[in-house]
Amino acid sequence: MPFYITIGIVTLYIALLVYYCVLEKKEKFWPATRLKVILSAFAAGCAVFAAVILQSYIFYIFALGLVFAVPADYFLQYIKTDLRRYRFGIFFFGVMHVCLLVSFYLVFPFTFYEIVIWVSFLVILLICQITGKWKMGKEKLQLSVYTVLVTFMAAKAVSLYFIAPSAFTFMASLGGLLFFLSDLFLGIWAYQREKFVFLALNRIIYFAGQMCLAFYLITMN
Repeated sequence: MPFYITIGIVTLYIALLVYYCVLEKKEKFWPATRLKVILSAFAAGCAVFAAVILQSYIFYIFALGLVFAVPADYFLQYIKTDLRRYRFGIFFFGVMHVCLLVSFYLVFPFTFYEIVIWVSFLVILLICQITGKWKMGKEKLQLSVYTVLVTFMAAKAVSLYFIAPSAFTFMASLGGLLFFLSDLFLGIWAYQREKFVFLALNRIIYFAGQMCLAFYLITMN
């Protein structure tokens, strides 16, 4: 992809993300929700476009994962107000991570790296949950299953640059790391300290991670 197009995509994405955070700060639920879905669809659209150019079912599966993030982002807006919809969000994100993992493993073999990274991520999360006294409700079981998926996807993504250094594996590794960090801040905001700074960190890091995952495919072209 030409450099100037890449810069244009990133600039537009950042502008939308900044405006979205402003709407969240002002607690404008519906405008913020619409823009959040647009941001999610933006990243998914970039991934789908790249997958079409690559013309491989492996990368279609990966792009499909980011497509599943679109409804997930919508339903996750109800994290504080509607448990049923929030659970739908967790489900769609879970399917997303399954798709990403399947695509990764169709290209990259299983290695010891992802196990070490995965255990490290789980330990970090456990420490945060214990020290922060996270108060998870009826969704605790579903969140536990989701945690296994998201941390393992992130660990696999992070491991890719170590086993096959390149521009696109770097984007995958960065995307996986950012996804893990975003969920960490979401947990702090949702179950420990409901301060806007943690929500803003979650959203900024999350959407940066989503675009990095999309660029995993884009940089292959």
